[in-house]
Amino acid sequence: MLHSFLLFLAVVITGIPVLHAETADQVGIMRSSAAGKEISLDTTLNARQIVSAIPAEFLRERFEVIDTKGHTIAYMALTEGDIGGLIFVDNKLSAQVSRQDAMAFYSCRGYATAVQHHWGKDADGWTAGLLQASTPVSTVELHFTGKSSLRSIVEVVNDPTLSQVSSLVDMGTNPLSIFKKLSSAWDSSVDRENFQKTLLRLKNVLTGATEAEVAEIVKPEDVSFVSGGLVMAYPRFSLEYFVSNGVVKVVQQPSFYHLSRTQAALFYAPNVRWELCTPADWRKAMPELSLSESGTKK
Repeated sequence: MLHSFLLFLAVVITGIPVLHAETADQVGIMRSSAAGKEISLDTTLNARQIVSAIPAEFLRERFEVIDTKGHTIAYMALTEGDIGGLIFVDNKLSAQVSRQDAMAFYSCRGYATAVQHHWGKDADGWTAGLLQASTPVSTVELHFTGKSSLRSIVEVVNDPTLSQVSSLVDMGTNPLSIFKKLSSAWDSSVDRENFQKTLLRLKNVLTGATEAEVAEIVKPEDVSFVSGGLVMAYPRFSLEYFVSNGVVKVVQQPSFYHLSRTQAALFYAPNVRWELCTPADWRKAMPELSLSESGTKK
């Protein structure tokens, strides 16, 4: 009962479901029916608008990097359907990735982050491999039923076992005490407004921003000094930034480094050849997925 109570309060106080500034309906890319939701994408749409608009419950992860040629590469992995992920180059829809490759890419980067160093250190290699594995597209039709068995960003963020929510325990174990303190904060329109403003400012951080510009918004909730740079993590906002030489190289949601230390099981898949989880060989690491493992419940 306490578990459910904490989960409810975590959603209420942080406003986590509102992970995007605009809804897909507001930007005119989503249609709803009795069978689910359909989203139409093409090259005329702005990538950052798309990435922000698609609800987090349909996304497993998303990130943005700048490649060696100076191109901005945005990627989002999906929770349902035959398409595993979408790639946007210089703000335009560019390619799609199979579910098999999206799963391998996710698990292998999580493994590499957990046992070696943050995947952002080798972001150029990982991104090059992702582009090589992709298929060019100019239009995409996505269909979501809401029956995915994959963990979405919003599910990860709302998980009360993660340390971002465990801060509630610091208030005490008495549910009434927790309720009073959270209710008091929720009653403060200033607190709510500040959270949403901070979230929006953090989400507007682009690759190429300086470390100081990020810290100026709000000090990181977790800092990790890693090979090649540092990770500025904001678990409560489900965001992290890999910073190298004082510049943001990777913007990642959810926080891979945070999850690799607290919930590494999220990256687990059966029979993966973990030794192949490198920027060059990650596609060979995961066995072919069966229909039941494709991410959609029957």
